[in-house]
Amino acid sequence: MDWLSNLTLEDRWSDKQKLITILATTKELLSRSTAQGWPDEDPVEIKRLVDETISHLLKPANNPLPEYAIILFTIAGPIQEIALSNGWHDTYLLLATEYDNLAYLLTRK
Repeated sequence: MDWLSNLTLEDRWSDKQKLITILATTKELLSRSTAQGWPDEDPVEIKRLVDETISHLLKPANNPLPEYAIILFTIAGPIQEIALSNGWHDTYLLLATEYDNLAYLLTRK
């Protein structure tokens, strides 16, 4: 993966901006969702984690993503469960794919 080492700071910022857009879109969907199922699938709490991740991305940091942010879009994770319960699972799949790709790019050196 030599091409990763050739990414400029500008490329990485662009990837951060894309990731922030994905998180902001997810936050909007979460704000229109209701809690159903397990207690850890509370849209308000997950939205708070998404907000924290956006804030983290806006600050210069050695680690582009906090550790908990890696699991936000995991299979059977809280966002997927909320999406399933609230009718936006297809959108979730698109967001999760992009999120995973960008998170990979940002966490590689």
